[in-house]
Amino acid sequence: MTTHLHFDLVGGIAGDMTVAALLDAGADADELCARLERSGLPHTGVRIERDQRAGLVGNHFHVDPEVDPPHRHWSEIRTLLEGSSLTPGARDLALRIFAALARAEAGVHGCTPDDVHFHEVGAMDSIVDITATAIAIDMLGATSFSCSAVPVCQGTVETAHGTLPLPTPATALLLTGFQLLPIEGDLETVTPTGAAILATLVPDGRGHQPRMRLLAVGTGLGSAQLARRANALRILRGEVVPHDGRADRDRPDVQAVEISAAIDDMDPRLYASVVEHLFAAGALDVTLAPLQMKKQRPGTLLGVLCPPELEGVLSGIVLRETTTLGVRSHDVRRTVLERRTETVQTPFGAIRVKLGLLGNEVVNVSPEYDDCEGIAREREVALKDVLAAACAAASELGFGAGRPPGGLHEEER
Repeated sequence: MTTHLHFDLVGGIAGDMTVAALLDAGADADELCARLERSGLPHTGVRIERDQRAGLVGNHFHVDPEVDPPHRHWSEIRTLLEGSSLTPGARDLALRIFAALARAEAGVHGCTPDDVHFHEVGAMDSIVDITATAIAIDMLGATSFSCSAVPVCQGTVETAHGTLPLPTPATALLLTGFQLLPIEGDLETVTPTGAAILATLVPDGRGHQPRMRLLAVGTGLGSAQLARRANALRILRGEVVPHDGRADRDRPDVQAVEISAAIDDMDPRLYASVVEHLFAAGALDVTLAPLQMKKQRPGTLLGVLCPPELEGVLSGIVLRETTTLGVRSHDVRRTVLERRTETVQTPFGAIRVKLGLLGNEVVNVSPEYDDCEGIAREREVALKDVLAAACAAASELGFGAGRPPGGLHEEER
C-alpha cells in the first residue's frame, strides 16, 4: 500500500521540527545518524530529546552550532549533495528542497539561484535539517504527502538582512498557493527551511489527505512560545486504503482504475488547476481530449488513471472541482515498463534521467523535464541543449536504448 504523510501544522514548521516529528513517527534515529555519518557531508553533532509544549509531548532535534559558519552559495551546497553517498531518493529530495529555497531567495534578491548565498539557511544546522528530513522520508518509504492550513503571525522578525515582515519574503514566495491561517503573535512560526520542505512535498499546497489507516503520529517541537497553541508539528503516517472499504483481495487482478467525465460547460481556464490537483493527490495519469456532445456542443473528456485505493479520493476531486454531475469508472489492467531513475552529470549540472526497461533491455531513456527546464532557466541556456546534453550523458554511461542497464546504484542491484 501507499505510505502517506500528513503534516498537521499545529504551531508552524521548521527544519528541526520536521526531523523531530519524522523520528517520532517511526524513522529510526540510530540509522538516520549513521546515514548522516556515512554521507560524506560536513556535519556537526546532533541530539534528540523528549520535551513538552502546551501539553504535547514530542521530540526536539538539536544540531550543534558551527564555529564561524561561512556564507555558502547554492552552487557549493549542490556540489556537496551531488557528491554525497546518500541514497538516490534521499539525495534527490534534498537537492529539490534546497533548489526550491534557492529559487525563492533568488526571486527576493533579484539574482540567479547560483548566485544566492545563504545566511541562516546556509548554516550547518539547516544543511543537516534538510538532509536529515530527506533521509527520514526515504527511510519511511513515503510517496504521497498533504498538509493542513499554515499558521502564520503577522509581525516582524530580525534576520541577517535586517527587520523583515512575517512571513519573511522568501517564505511567502514558497507558500504561494497554500492556505494561510493568521494567528496571534509576532514569531516566525514558518521558517524558510520549513516552507521549502512543504513546497517540495506538497506543491502549491494542493496535496489532498486520502482515506488512510493511521500507523503512527509523530510530534516535533520548536523552541518558541505561542499564545494559544503549541509550537509543534505533528506528522500522521498511514497507509492509503480503498475508499469503499473493499479489501485488496476482492479485486486481485485490478491494477488501476480509470475515471472519466464528459464536460461541456466549464471555463477552460480551470482545467490546469484540476489536473495539477489530481496529480498531487496521486493520479498516475490525467488526460484531456476534445469531445462532441449532445446538441452538437464541443466538450472535453477528462480521464484519470489511478491506483484502486485512490478511486474515491480522485473521484471526489473531479466532482468538487469541475462542473460535471457524475463520473464513470472501470477497472483496468496495465502493461508497463520497469522504471528506474539515474542521475547523470552534464556540462550544465546533474540531471535525472528515467529509464524504461523491458526485461533486461533499456527501451526508453527520458531526461527529467523539470530538471532540464529548471537548469535552462537558471543558466539562461536553450532547453533543447540541456535535454540533448542529458541524453548524450546517459548514452555515454551505457543507458542507451537496446542496451542492458549499466551503472546502477548499489542499492538498486
